Amino acid sequence: MPRIQNTAERALVACSLWLHIGFIGAIVLVVGLLQLFGGETKWLSALALALSGGVLATASWHRARTVLEDAERSSAISVHPWKDTHEQINRVG
Repeated sequence: MPRIQNTAERALVACSLWLHIGFIGAIVLVVGLLQLFGGETKWLSALALALSGGVLATASWHRARTVLEDAERSSAISVHPWKDTHEQINRVG
């Protein structure tokens, strides 16, 4: 059981890190949009900032979801490994 908990804890930490990176990307997106509509800087640099923040947020949130789905799938498989072998023995016998 400790191995399953260790895997789940690692997945939660990895997901948390990806979510934090996504939040930073969302902040960069908002700053880029504020600069774009505020007219304080050149429009090309503000657009590049907003675009890169949006890409960072989207990619990291997608990665966080993937990490959780993989952890859920692996924990569901490893919870009852005896179940499959028991069913296979009953089919043969």
